[in-house]
Amino acid sequence: MKFSLFIEAKNLEETKKFLDDFHKFADTQGCSFSVINIEKYWKIDEMYSVSLEAEEFTQTNLKTMLNHIASKWEEYPDELLASKTMDDCEIYISNLYMIVVYF
Repeated sequence: MKFSLFIEAKNLEETKKFLDDFHKFADTQGCSFSVINIEKYWKIDEMYSVSLEAEEFTQTNLKTMLNHIASKWEEYPDELLASKTMDDCEIYISNLYMIVVYF
């Protein structure tokens, strides 16, 4: 399972700080990740795109974690999406603009 995070950050240092905090959060939910890629997101200034690979989780842990990330998720055949731009969607993690979970 892969995750794409779109993070509001001015630089790579802020992005890495966010990822440290996100890893701590995921650990409390019984999930762990490895970072595949970090890059500046070309469409939006002060935004970074981060790709993660899930290493360890259970379906229950994943569902709990997702409920702690956002209030609403759009479901597609092979992915879940939560974004600040979605109607009635609140992202609970500071500086997280959008997250996509790929199955």
